[in-house]
Amino acid sequence: MEIISRHQLLTISIIYQIGTTIIFGFASGAGRDSWLAVLISTCLGTAVVWIYTRITHFNPGLTYIECYPAQFGKLLGTPIAWLHPLLFLYISGRIVADIKNLVPTTILPGTPPWVILLFFMLVISYGLFAGIEVMGKLTEIILPIILLIYLIEVILIFSSGVVHFDNLSPLLDKGWGRIWEVVWPLGIIQSFGESLALALVWTLMNERKRVGRTMIISSLFAGLFIAFTDALAVAVYGEEIFKRATYPMYALIQAISVSDFITQLDATGVIYFCFMAFLKTYIYLFATIRSIQKLTYSNSSRVFIFPVVLIALFMGLTMAPNVVEHIAVVQKVIPYNPIYLSLMIVFPVLLFLVSWIRNKSGTAAS
Repeated sequence: MEIISRHQLLTISIIYQIGTTIIFGFASGAGRDSWLAVLISTCLGTAVVWIYTRITHFNPGLTYIECYPAQFGKLLGTPIAWLHPLLFLYISGRIVADIKNLVPTTILPGTPPWVILLFFMLVISYGLFAGIEVMGKLTEIILPIILLIYLIEVILIFSSGVVHFDNLSPLLDKGWGRIWEVVWPLGIIQSFGESLALALVWTLMNERKRVGRTMIISSLFAGLFIAFTDALAVAVYGEEIFKRATYPMYALIQAISVSDFITQLDATGVIYFCFMAFLKTYIYLFATIRSIQKLTYSNSSRVFIFPVVLIALFMGLTMAPNVVEHIAVVQKVIPYNPIYLSLMIVFPVLLFLVSWIRNKSGTAAS
């Protein structure tokens, strides 16, 4: 069985939680208060992640998916469990659509989207066959590089003289309303609630008792990273441009211009954006495949890799005919879907309570 270290889980989780959020900036609806909305989302979202980790803690030896039949019984728990791989697969298709919309409009104009996505999914397929342990080692190398590139870009942005902190004030000039609209449910679920897919990785960590602490550190780091980036984008472009920008974080990199010498670093940003999208897609597909394996009691997960990858590729190519509709669905429709909310919040809370009560009373799961 594959085993990953605590540090590997930490690097996987940080990149996963930052993920495509850093591209679209989910808190743009809060305008100049976006950074505050992200911080509030981080606090509440970290609490949700903690609940996820406690569920697996109360059910040692079981993956998150297996906890539902164990605690709710096969009649009720198995159908709920089966909804999870379907959700994971759907979201992976959405991320593939992110790549379809981002790459051809930035660094590879004129390249057919299907060519880009085919290559993207072939690499992911290879990663799925190689296993999560290989991906953990890769993220240990890639995360420091991403953070170094990000630090250099931040220094160059400040050196370009385009940062105006007065764009961040006045704070809360339009009240708390638009902040809470961003926080619930989108802010809590995106990046943090979606860490549910990582629960299929936790049982593969060699120090399982430290999963909770590792995930809390990851969530706080990712939240602070996104909050700082949003604040910087507002300081550079102002509230109105930040709210209207399709890719606010990509636009932020375009602002770099030091003495008309260091310019046009767009490709650098897109490359590490793509890696973050790659890892997030990988984790969702890994969670999909592992869930199906557990629910079908299969000895090997490899037989499911190609069918699952092909479905994700098809969805990425066919859903969201344009980027505006794609972002609107992700931010305005999906977070309010009752099935989505139930799987991310309602069912986990119920599962946590049942597991906690049985754990306290010493009642074995049926």
